[in-house]
Amino acid sequence: MPRRPLAPAAPEVVKLSVNVSEEIGTRLRQIAFEQRLSESSIVEVALGLLFRRSDGPALGTVLRQHGATLRRKRQKT
Repeated sequence: MPRRPLAPAAPEVVKLSVNVSEEIGTRLRQIAFEQRLSESSIVEVALGLLFRRSDGPALGTVLRQHGATLRRKRQKT
């Protein structure tokens, strides 16, 4: 029997859980549905594009200018 070629190794991944505004979440789901893509692949590509456009100290500046803040989980009391 001929040998089947090995499937390419799956890339290493990490699972993230993030909160986004309702507007962004709705738009993400809409794009994923219309374009037949997964939400996670859209987010991964979008972040990759962002990181390639700006990196280092400039990235923090750009993110803060667009509303990024330090978010911390609330402590349970």
